[in-house]
Amino acid sequence: MVTYYLACRKKVYEMKGKRQVTSLHILIGFIFLMMFSIIGWGVYTENNWIETFDLWVIDVIQSNITGAKTAVISVLTEVGNIRLVVVLTIFLCIILFWKKWYAMGLWLGGTVLFCAAILTKGLKKIFDRERPDILPLLEKTTESFPSGHATASTIFYGFLALILILLMKKLWNRLIVGFVTLVLIGFILITRIYLGVHYPTDVLAGSLYGFAVVFFSVGLYLIMVEPLQRGLRRLGFKDQSETFREDVVIKRYSS
Repeated sequence: MVTYYLACRKKVYEMKGKRQVTSLHILIGFIFLMMFSIIGWGVYTENNWIETFDLWVIDVIQSNITGAKTAVISVLTEVGNIRLVVVLTIFLCIILFWKKWYAMGLWLGGTVLFCAAILTKGLKKIFDRERPDILPLLEKTTESFPSGHATASTIFYGFLALILILLMKKLWNRLIVGFVTLVLIGFILITRIYLGVHYPTDVLAGSLYGFAVVFFSVGLYLIMVEPLQRGLRRLGFKDQSETFREDVVIKRYSS
């Protein structure tokens, strides 16, 4: 997936020249959003295939529950907790501001705060899906769809991974970052199902929504970063954020 994404960016650059190309990111984001919408519609209309899929996956993942495993997973699953993600975002924004990457810090903070926290809460209210009561190992009372852990972890870790992939020169480094990020997000999704606090479609939709946010956000950043930098400079902030100009990025890919 990462290799295909990089190849697509290079192909787009060859066709468009040195202009910043955002269409690829927007297109990928739109595809993820459409997949989220399909699941969301199925959940909202209580379609039979949603129930069949959920029960099958739950049966597979909860087939081997042990006390020791549950204790470990109950701790590790909090890597995707929205509160932790917000704290990590604030910490990272402070580092970015210290490096004078003001635009990047503002964009990251705004993406996580608005899309992972506020919009997710709104989506939960709209769908108003109850938590599964099949075999809950933790007690949760908030709405189930989409999963907050899945959404927050995908947006935060996915955003960081995509930025690192754009910054790195060596292909293997980019592949490792992409693989580790997907494994981390996938692990968090599975833990939510194992603990019985979410249906599989909750976490799948949350992750799809999160990836849509990541690609839309990076695509919009490529459009807005230079105007935002000019605005910050007029306010006295000498912003040094990475702009990811296509000529610079492609040189990294080619090295």
